[in-house]
Amino acid sequence: MAKIMTLNSKDYLNHPMEVFTGIKTYKIVQKKLTKENLDGCVNFDKYLLTIDPSLYEEDYKNTLLHEICHIGFDLYGLGGDDEMPAINNEYLTTVTSNMIQQLAGLNRELFKYIFEGSVTSSK
Repeated sequence: MAKIMTLNSKDYLNHPMEVFTGIKTYKIVQKKLTKENLDGCVNFDKYLLTIDPSLYEEDYKNTLLHEICHIGFDLYGLGGDDEMPAINNEYLTTVTSNMIQQLAGLNRELFKYIFEGSVTSSK
């Protein structure tokens, strides 16, 4: 079972702290979001992805990927729910696979961390 990490600076998770889209760069900030009752969120106006570093390892990685997908969908014109066009499965699958391929190619170390790396720091 993964251990719960505390917010001491020595325990912060070690991975690239930016997501590059090819057009914009989003800064990744590790910050507790208990007041907001969130595990992660993206502020599109400030190009900021915030993630709670006290999550379990797999929850942290899943949340990080989830928030990166929000960035990608916004990049591909699929932002907020009120902006979503009526789309079919094939279109959504094509957009999603293109988005992940583009973002993974531009952020190799971050995606390597999500799919292969350890979340806990070596300290």
